[in-house]
Amino acid sequence: MSLAHIRAVCWDWNGTLLDDAEICRQVMNTVIVEHGREPLADLEAYRSVFRFPIRDFYRSVGVGDDRFVVAATAYLERLALRVGEARLHAGAHSTVAAIRGLGIRQVLASATVAQALERQMEPHELDGAFEAVLTIDDPYRASKHDVIRSWLTTSGLEPGDVLIIGDTNHDHEIAEDLGTEFLHFEAGHGSHAGSARRISTLEELPMLLGGQSPSASNITGEFDAQAG
Repeated sequence: MSLAHIRAVCWDWNGTLLDDAEICRQVMNTVIVEHGREPLADLEAYRSVFRFPIRDFYRSVGVGDDRFVVAATAYLERLALRVGEARLHAGAHSTVAAIRGLGIRQVLASATVAQALERQMEPHELDGAFEAVLTIDDPYRASKHDVIRSWLTTSGLEPGDVLIIGDTNHDHEIAEDLGTEFLHFEAGHGSHAGSARRISTLEELPMLLGGQSPSASNITGEFDAQAG
């Protein structure tokens, strides 16, 4: 499976670069229990139900629309208190640096509001890694579709020259709608990606893009100083 034609990578943040699925499961469980539902036992259980639209995820764990805003607000407030605990996935810095070394453009798109995303990214020394950081303005809707489409429209790129890499059905659906390539990252939040191509480690990506793995090429750069 070669992606050597790719000219730009659009990264998802939560679950794809940032390894926060377990923290999110724990925080979500506190909300679920408060609403009289059984907690999600492990990451497999969490990934099996996590999906977008985010209201569908809440429904799947027994929190209906009548309680959605209250529950989601509690979740976001509690998650903010644990923002410093999450590290990047293994190989994140070296993979981003390796892709930069291939001359491939990179942007970040997150279903997180800008202020919260800035706090999440701050510890990880990724300044300058992305030509654009795309965020949402409605945490209860949490759709990246419009901001990615807007960037793509002004990028000068054909959709087929862009790779979206993410960990949820939402990322896959955006890629299908916009006509970009897609890779599902299996170590993130969701397991619902249909028949999408998959990778289990970030370090697989540079090879698919026509380069070497970060470990094989001994890539070093400004994004390698801290592992997360």
